[in-house]
Amino acid sequence: MRKEKTIFLFSLLIAASMLISACTQSASTGGVPTQEDADIQGILDAIENQPKVEITPSEAPPLDTQPEPTETPVALSPAETPTPTPEPTKEIVAVDLTVPEKYTLKKGEFPWCLARRFNVDVTTLMNVNGLSGSFYEPGKVLTIPKDAKAYQGDRTLHAHPTTYTVKSGDSFYSIACYFGDVWPEQIAAQNSMTLGDALTSGTQLDIP
Repeated sequence: MRKEKTIFLFSLLIAASMLISACTQSASTGGVPTQEDADIQGILDAIENQPKVEITPSEAPPLDTQPEPTETPVALSPAETPTPTPEPTKEIVAVDLTVPEKYTLKKGEFPWCLARRFNVDVTTLMNVNGLSGSFYEPGKVLTIPKDAKAYQGDRTLHAHPTTYTVKSGDSFYSIACYFGDVWPEQIAAQNSMTLGDALTSGTQLDIP
């Protein structure tokens, strides 16, 4: 009797072991869902059931159509232009160009020079004054004929208006003879000077 009871208990133990093994295998093969599986599934369902939010174009424009930031132009004040200082204007004195009846030769002058300046025929000028040579000493007084013919030929020896560089020994009278039909008074007045002013070598004179 005792032997039979021992066999029965041993059989029961084996059956219990088999049952426990079957339950463990079922859980590992997914037959029965565990609590962890239930929690994960609940999270997935919650994510799936979240309400979808649609973004309208007005709320979020495409990146490539975003307006570029505008820069506010900065007003620049105009640069101040210095006012140029006006150069003093030369005061040109009116010159009396009346042909005199008598004229005293100055240094650097000669009869042909006076004929061009006063626009009289040189032959008539020479005959009236009994002249036959080419050069005469300064201080000689000449009569300028009133009714003589005009000078024959070009009265201008050198083109003007222009500038002239004073040379050593020059005077307003000799410079006037160099140009022919210009009066010394005109040259002095053009340069705001007088006939009595000394001329320095290298000075630039305006010739009218």
